[in-house]
Amino acid sequence: MDIKQIIVDSPLYTKWNNKVEVEDENGIWSETDLNYLISSFKDRIEHYCTECEAKRIFAPDSGIYDTSSVRNSHYGQQAIRNKPSLFKTFRCSANPKHQILFGFYLDDSQLVKISEYPSKYDTVIENFNKYKKVLDNIQLKELAKASQLESYGYAIASFLYYRRIFEGIILKNFNESDIAEKISEEEFRKLRMEDKLNYVKEFLPDYFNDNSHIYSTLSKGVHELEENECQEYLPIVKAIIFFSLDEAVDKRNKELRKLEFAKKLNDINSKIK
Repeated sequence: MDIKQIIVDSPLYTKWNNKVEVEDENGIWSETDLNYLISSFKDRIEHYCTECEAKRIFAPDSGIYDTSSVRNSHYGQQAIRNKPSLFKTFRCSANPKHQILFGFYLDDSQLVKISEYPSKYDTVIENFNKYKKVLDNIQLKELAKASQLESYGYAIASFLYYRRIFEGIILKNFNESDIAEKISEEEFRKLRMEDKLNYVKEFLPDYFNDNSHIYSTLSKGVHELEENECQEYLPIVKAIIFFSLDEAVDKRNKELRKLEFAKKLNDINSKIK
Protein backbone atom coordinates (compact mmCIF):
# COMPACT_ATOMS: atom_id res chain seq x y z
CA MET A 1 0.00 0.00 0.00
CA ASP A 2 1.48 3.33 -1.10
CA ILE A 3 0.63 5.77 1.72
CA LYS A 4 2.39 8.65 -0.02
CA GLN A 5 0.20 8.18 -3.08
CA ILE A 6 -2.94 8.13 -0.91
CA ILE A 7 -1.94 11.32 0.89
CA VAL A 8 -0.53 13.39 -1.97
CA ASP A 9 -1.70 12.02 -5.31
CA SER A 10 -5.21 10.69 -4.70
CA PRO A 11 -8.19 12.77 -5.90
CA LEU A 12 -10.37 14.67 -3.47
CA TYR A 13 -13.30 12.68 -2.03
CA THR A 14 -11.63 9.34 -2.68
CA LYS A 15 -12.81 6.79 -0.11
CA TRP A 16 -10.95 3.87 1.46
CA ASN A 17 -11.87 1.27 4.04
CA ASN A 18 -10.12 2.40 7.19
CA LYS A 19 -9.31 -1.17 8.21
CA VAL A 20 -6.44 -2.42 6.04
CA GLU A 21 -4.07 -5.35 5.90
CA VAL A 22 -0.35 -4.55 5.94
CA GLU A 23 2.74 -6.74 5.65
CA ASP A 24 5.69 -6.14 7.98
CA GLU A 25 9.37 -6.64 7.18
CA ASN A 26 9.12 -10.29 8.24
CA GLY A 27 6.29 -11.01 5.80
CA ILE A 28 3.64 -11.17 8.52
CA TRP A 29 0.27 -9.64 7.70
CA SER A 30 -1.80 -7.79 10.29
CA GLU A 31 -4.81 -5.48 10.42
CA THR A 32 -4.40 -1.79 11.18
CA ASP A 33 -6.11 1.55 10.61
CA LEU A 34 -5.37 3.58 7.50
CA ASN A 35 -5.73 6.84 9.41
CA TYR A 36 -2.98 5.62 11.76
CA LEU A 37 -0.69 4.86 8.79
CA ILE A 38 -1.29 8.35 7.39
CA SER A 39 -0.80 10.02 10.78
CA SER A 40 2.48 8.17 11.39
CA PHE A 41 3.83 8.61 7.82
CA LYS A 42 7.38 9.99 8.20
CA ASP A 43 8.88 9.98 4.69
CA ARG A 44 10.02 13.21 3.09
CA ILE A 45 8.43 14.06 -0.25
CA GLU A 46 9.36 16.24 -3.23
CA HIS A 47 6.64 18.75 -4.02
CA TYR A 48 6.24 22.17 -5.64
CA CYS A 49 6.31 25.01 -3.10
CA THR A 50 4.04 27.85 -4.23
CA GLU A 51 5.83 30.34 -1.96
CA CYS A 52 9.37 29.43 -2.99
CA GLU A 53 8.11 28.99 -6.56
CA ALA A 54 10.31 25.92 -6.91
CA LYS A 55 10.35 22.21 -6.16
CA ARG A 56 11.39 21.49 -2.59
CA ILE A 57 11.75 18.60 -0.19
CA PHE A 58 8.95 18.60 2.41
CA ALA A 59 9.12 16.90 5.82
CA PRO A 60 5.89 15.69 7.49
CA ASP A 61 4.46 16.75 10.83
CA SER A 62 2.80 14.14 12.95
CA GLY A 63 -0.90 13.80 12.15
CA ILE A 64 -3.16 16.37 13.80
CA TYR A 65 -6.64 15.21 14.81
CA ASP A 66 -9.73 17.27 15.48
CA THR A 67 -12.11 15.23 17.64
CA SER A 68 -13.50 17.96 19.86
CA SER A 69 -17.11 18.21 21.01
CA VAL A 70 -19.34 21.10 19.91
CA ARG A 71 -22.58 22.64 21.11
CA ASN A 72 -25.45 23.55 18.81
CA SER A 73 -28.11 26.00 19.96
CA HIS A 74 -30.82 23.88 18.32
CA TYR A 75 -29.93 20.86 20.48
CA GLY A 76 -30.09 22.49 23.89
CA GLN A 77 -27.06 21.92 26.10
CA GLN A 78 -26.22 18.54 24.58
CA ALA A 79 -22.55 18.16 23.68
CA ILE A 80 -22.13 16.64 20.23
CA ARG A 81 -18.92 14.76 19.53
CA ASN A 82 -17.49 15.35 16.09
CA LYS A 83 -16.26 12.50 13.93
CA PRO A 84 -12.46 12.68 13.82
CA SER A 85 -10.69 14.67 11.10
CA LEU A 86 -7.02 14.19 10.29
CA PHE A 87 -4.79 16.89 8.83
CA LYS A 88 -1.42 15.78 7.48
CA THR A 89 0.97 18.71 7.09
CA PHE A 90 4.35 18.81 5.33
CA ARG A 91 6.86 21.66 5.76
CA CYS A 92 9.24 23.09 3.18
CA SER A 93 12.96 22.39 3.62
CA ALA A 94 13.75 26.01 2.72
CA ASN A 95 11.28 27.57 5.15
CA PRO A 96 9.19 25.64 7.72
CA LYS A 97 6.50 28.32 7.52
CA HIS A 98 5.80 27.15 3.95
CA GLN A 99 3.52 24.15 4.17
CA ILE A 100 1.22 21.85 2.24
CA LEU A 101 -1.78 20.28 3.94
CA PHE A 102 -3.99 17.27 3.23
CA GLY A 103 -7.23 16.63 5.12
CA PHE A 104 -9.06 13.36 5.80
CA TYR A 105 -12.40 12.65 7.44
CA LEU A 106 -13.20 9.40 9.22
CA ASP A 107 -16.82 8.58 8.36
CA ASP A 108 -17.55 5.46 10.40
CA SER A 109 -15.52 2.73 8.68
CA GLN A 110 -14.42 4.83 5.70
CA LEU A 111 -11.62 7.38 5.39
CA VAL A 112 -12.33 10.20 2.93
CA LYS A 113 -9.86 12.72 1.50
CA ILE A 114 -11.62 16.07 1.90
CA SER A 115 -9.04 18.81 1.38
CA GLU A 116 -5.73 19.81 -0.16
CA TYR A 117 -3.96 23.15 0.23
CA PRO A 118 -2.53 24.73 -1.85
CA SER A 119 -4.78 23.37 -4.58
CA LYS A 120 -3.52 20.99 -7.24
CA TYR A 121 -3.87 23.79 -9.81
CA ASP A 122 -1.66 26.13 -7.74
CA THR A 123 1.01 23.48 -7.33
CA VAL A 124 1.19 22.40 -10.98
CA ILE A 125 0.69 25.55 -13.07
CA GLU A 126 4.26 26.79 -12.52
CA ASN A 127 5.67 23.34 -13.24
CA PHE A 128 4.50 23.71 -16.83
CA ASN A 129 6.51 26.86 -17.61
CA LYS A 130 9.16 24.68 -19.25
CA TYR A 131 6.59 23.85 -21.96
CA LYS A 132 6.17 27.48 -23.04
CA LYS A 133 8.39 26.81 -26.04
CA VAL A 134 5.99 24.19 -27.42
CA LEU A 135 2.59 25.24 -25.99
CA ASP A 136 0.77 28.56 -25.99
CA ASN A 137 -0.68 30.15 -22.82
CA ILE A 138 -4.14 28.65 -23.36
CA GLN A 139 -2.70 25.15 -23.69
CA LEU A 140 -0.56 25.64 -20.57
CA LYS A 141 -3.67 26.55 -18.58
CA GLU A 142 -5.51 23.54 -20.02
CA LEU A 143 -2.62 21.30 -18.97
CA ALA A 144 -2.94 22.61 -15.41
CA LYS A 145 -6.73 22.24 -15.53
CA ALA A 146 -6.36 18.60 -16.58
CA SER A 147 -4.25 17.94 -13.47
CA GLN A 148 -6.67 19.87 -11.28
CA LEU A 149 -9.68 17.93 -12.56
CA GLU A 150 -7.81 14.68 -12.00
CA SER A 151 -7.20 15.72 -8.38
CA TYR A 152 -10.97 16.23 -7.95
CA GLY A 153 -11.65 12.75 -9.33
CA TYR A 154 -13.04 13.95 -12.67
CA ALA A 155 -11.07 11.66 -14.96
CA ILE A 156 -13.39 12.00 -17.97
CA ALA A 157 -13.10 15.80 -17.85
CA SER A 158 -9.32 15.43 -17.54
CA PHE A 159 -9.33 13.21 -20.65
CA LEU A 160 -11.16 15.99 -22.51
CA TYR A 161 -8.47 18.56 -21.69
CA TYR A 162 -5.66 16.19 -22.66
CA ARG A 163 -7.41 15.56 -25.97
CA ARG A 164 -7.67 19.32 -26.59
CA ILE A 165 -3.96 19.64 -25.83
CA PHE A 166 -3.16 16.81 -28.25
CA GLU A 167 -5.22 18.49 -30.99
CA GLY A 168 -3.59 21.84 -30.23
CA ILE A 169 -0.09 20.40 -30.56
CA ILE A 170 -0.92 18.96 -33.98
CA LEU A 171 -2.37 22.26 -35.20
CA LYS A 172 0.55 24.28 -33.79
CA ASN A 173 3.03 22.03 -35.60
CA PHE A 174 1.07 22.46 -38.83
CA ASN A 175 1.05 26.26 -38.57
CA GLU A 176 4.76 26.45 -37.74
CA SER A 177 6.01 23.82 -40.18
CA ASP A 178 7.64 24.61 -43.51
CA ILE A 179 5.81 22.24 -45.87
CA ALA A 180 6.03 22.52 -49.65
CA GLU A 181 2.67 23.36 -51.27
CA LYS A 182 1.08 23.52 -47.86
CA ILE A 183 -2.71 23.26 -47.68
CA SER A 184 -4.74 25.91 -45.87
CA GLU A 185 -5.49 25.68 -42.16
CA GLU A 186 -9.18 25.33 -43.01
CA GLU A 187 -8.44 22.27 -45.18
CA PHE A 188 -6.13 20.85 -42.52
CA ARG A 189 -8.79 21.13 -39.83
CA LYS A 190 -11.20 19.07 -41.96
CA LEU A 191 -8.78 16.12 -42.19
CA ARG A 192 -9.22 13.04 -40.03
CA MET A 193 -6.79 12.93 -37.11
CA GLU A 194 -4.88 10.04 -38.71
CA ASP A 195 -4.35 12.12 -41.85
CA LYS A 196 -3.38 15.20 -39.83
CA LEU A 197 -0.72 13.19 -38.02
CA ASN A 198 0.68 11.86 -41.30
CA TYR A 199 0.72 15.37 -42.78
CA VAL A 200 2.95 16.81 -40.02
CA LYS A 201 4.66 13.57 -38.99
CA GLU A 202 8.22 14.73 -39.69
CA PHE A 203 7.76 17.77 -37.43
CA LEU A 204 6.43 15.87 -34.40
CA PRO A 205 8.49 14.28 -31.61
CA ASP A 206 9.25 10.60 -32.29
CA TYR A 207 7.48 9.47 -29.12
CA PHE A 208 4.40 11.40 -30.19
CA ASN A 209 4.35 9.56 -33.52
CA ASP A 210 5.06 6.18 -31.90
CA ASN A 211 2.06 6.62 -29.60
CA SER A 212 -0.27 8.57 -31.88
CA HIS A 213 -3.05 6.04 -31.20
CA ILE A 214 -3.38 7.76 -27.83
CA TYR A 215 -5.88 10.08 -29.53
CA SER A 216 -8.36 7.24 -30.00
CA THR A 217 -7.92 6.36 -26.32
CA LEU A 218 -8.61 9.96 -25.33
CA SER A 219 -11.69 10.07 -27.54
CA LYS A 220 -13.04 6.82 -26.11
CA GLY A 221 -12.44 8.21 -22.64
CA VAL A 222 -14.53 11.28 -23.44
CA HIS A 223 -17.36 9.48 -25.26
CA GLU A 224 -17.51 5.85 -24.13
CA LEU A 225 -15.56 4.91 -21.00
CA GLU A 226 -16.89 5.02 -17.46
CA GLU A 227 -15.32 7.28 -14.84
CA ASN A 228 -13.58 4.38 -13.07
CA GLU A 229 -12.09 3.18 -16.37
CA CYS A 230 -10.72 6.64 -17.11
CA GLN A 231 -9.27 6.75 -13.60
CA GLU A 232 -7.44 3.50 -14.33
CA TYR A 233 -6.06 4.55 -17.73
CA LEU A 234 -5.32 8.21 -16.96
CA PRO A 235 -1.81 7.73 -15.45
CA ILE A 236 -0.57 6.01 -18.64
CA VAL A 237 -2.23 8.56 -20.94
CA LYS A 238 -0.78 11.42 -18.92
CA ALA A 239 2.70 9.88 -18.89
CA ILE A 240 2.69 9.61 -22.71
CA ILE A 241 1.52 13.22 -23.11
CA PHE A 242 4.23 14.57 -20.79
CA PHE A 243 6.98 12.37 -22.21
CA SER A 244 6.07 13.65 -25.68
CA LEU A 245 6.07 17.26 -24.46
CA ASP A 246 9.48 16.77 -22.85
CA GLU A 247 10.81 15.41 -26.14
CA ALA A 248 9.29 18.37 -28.00
CA VAL A 249 11.01 20.79 -25.62
CA ASP A 250 14.37 19.02 -26.14
CA LYS A 251 13.88 19.18 -29.91
CA ARG A 252 13.02 22.89 -29.75
CA ASN A 253 16.03 23.64 -27.53
CA LYS A 254 18.33 21.91 -30.03
CA GLU A 255 16.87 24.00 -32.85
CA LEU A 256 17.42 27.20 -30.85
CA ARG A 257 21.02 26.21 -30.08
CA LYS A 258 21.67 25.55 -33.78
CA LEU A 259 20.34 29.00 -34.64
CA GLU A 260 22.44 30.56 -31.88
CA PHE A 261 25.64 28.86 -33.05
CA ALA A 262 24.93 29.76 -36.69
CA LYS A 263 24.49 33.41 -35.68
CA LYS A 264 27.76 33.37 -33.71
CA LEU A 265 29.58 31.80 -36.65
CA ASN A 266 28.21 34.48 -38.98
CA ASP A 267 29.40 37.15 -36.53
CA ILE A 268 32.88 35.62 -36.51
CA ASN A 269 32.99 35.46 -40.32
CA SER A 270 31.95 39.11 -40.61
CA LYS A 271 34.78 40.14 -38.25
CA ILE A 272 37.60 38.18 -39.93
CA LYS A 273 36.82 39.13 -43.52
